[in-house]
Amino acid sequence: MTWGHEPISTKLTWTREISRIFEKRCVGCHQDGGAAPMAFGSFSAVKPWAVAIKEAVLVRQMPPWPAAKGYGEFSNDYSLTQEEIVRIAEWIEGGAPEGDPAFLKPPNFSLSRRLIGLAPKGRTMVVEAGTVLAKAVSARAVRVDRPGKLWVGAAPLVWGLRRDAQWLFLREPLRLEAGSVVKGPGMATILLGAE
Repeated sequence: MTWGHEPISTKLTWTREISRIFEKRCVGCHQDGGAAPMAFGSFSAVKPWAVAIKEAVLVRQMPPWPAAKGYGEFSNDYSLTQEEIVRIAEWIEGGAPEGDPAFLKPPNFSLSRRLIGLAPKGRTMVVEAGTVLAKAVSARAVRVDRPGKLWVGAAPLVWGLRRDAQWLFLREPLRLEAGSVVKGPGMATILLGAE
């Protein structure tokens, strides 16, 4: 016997609780033209990926956050809290209901989302794998021209998740010390901030 739909066994809904978590933690990359390969801005876009999303958040694979916990707080930490992980898992296990559209918040067009793809103004420098920085610089934005991870010393500079070039805008300037070595495949153009 087959059922026409999955039974709903949770009071959590996309429109009330889950969409707010996705907007805060996921949509920065999972949007049309974003770094991730699929957009998660609507219920219809998320529903087919529900089981994969649950698996990825339970093992903390998504959202990616490579900094080790317990060594301070980061202003740009977008990793999920334990409560958010539990809510997403419970929502999906409970049938992933959409809920009443009246509860859905209008989308929040943050600065980073509005500016993605626009070329910033200011001085830039091209950094390729193997480059040693001659002097300290502050990066305000990074344009990824080739996919792959770029590393400066021990700090990750950027993740290149797409094949086409794109600008990634940093919430806080990234300080690159003199003598830092850029490791890993790829190339990036750095918009220089105050030095």
